[in-house]
Amino acid sequence: MYKAIGIDLGGTKINGGIIDSNGEVLKRVEMETGKEGPKEVLGKVSHIIDSLLMEDDDILGIGIGSPGFIDNVRGKVLSFGGNISDWQGFDIKGELSKLYLGKRIFVENDANAAAICEGWIGAGKDFSSFIMVTLGTGIGGALYTREHGIWHGHSFQGGELGHVILYPKGHKCKCGQFGCSEQYISGTAIERRYKKLTGVYRSCKHIFCESSGIANKVVDEFVDNLAIFLCTLKNFFDPEAIVIGGGLINSKDCWWEKMINRFHDYVNDSSSISIVPAKYLNNAGMIGAGKMVFDR
Repeated sequence: MYKAIGIDLGGTKINGGIIDSNGEVLKRVEMETGKEGPKEVLGKVSHIIDSLLMEDDDILGIGIGSPGFIDNVRGKVLSFGGNISDWQGFDIKGELSKLYLGKRIFVENDANAAAICEGWIGAGKDFSSFIMVTLGTGIGGALYTREHGIWHGHSFQGGELGHVILYPKGHKCKCGQFGCSEQYISGTAIERRYKKLTGVYRSCKHIFCESSGIANKVVDEFVDNLAIFLCTLKNFFDPEAIVIGGGLINSKDCWWEKMINRFHDYVNDSSSISIVPAKYLNNAGMIGAGKMVFDR
């Protein structure tokens, strides 16, 4: 039985685990990502790896799923680093290779890693093609087909669905564009919208559970924007399915049914596509990062 370390590096949390070649998580560690930039993030990643290696040193390699535009050949963050401060340009593979001599290290975009998991053993395993959408601090996306695997694009920006423009000339995004979907249907966007309307900060979890008129308005806007966004994806790519994961899926009881109904109201043909929640939720990126080691 082969084993690998898989790391899912999110804007809020870092999940790491020992993954076997059946997709089982044998050991799991979680830490906050931190706000101090690459040095702090690298320190936390290495702390997780060290603790996992202490449990079991018989590891084939280390896979990392990271936010941002990722050159998965060189293992480096490109011009946009997602929701981690000063992450752009950081050489993840190079820096970790200095710390773990002899260990093979592979780096991939975090949403691509989640799609690899869901296509292997999760909600996408029975579909010949699907789009992965991860709703969390930001929005991630991946394009997957059984025949070709992940579509990376000419400059490693394939599937960056968080930067599909939803509202032309809308809110400015960290990527430099205006009106990106990430500014309207991510966890950060929901929290920002609630604070603008009330003057009070609430976490997404509390906003979804709150029964006030303002919270209902914010959730309804989120549902509407998400349904429109999914219509665009369906008509542009024509996949067999859309798999939705990320941290917000943990609150899906508060919005999923309404979103599906809204999607059916808006789309021109809903009979040819399935929209399903991810199976492995917060573990998907970690498992997919481990699978990347086995594949390569």
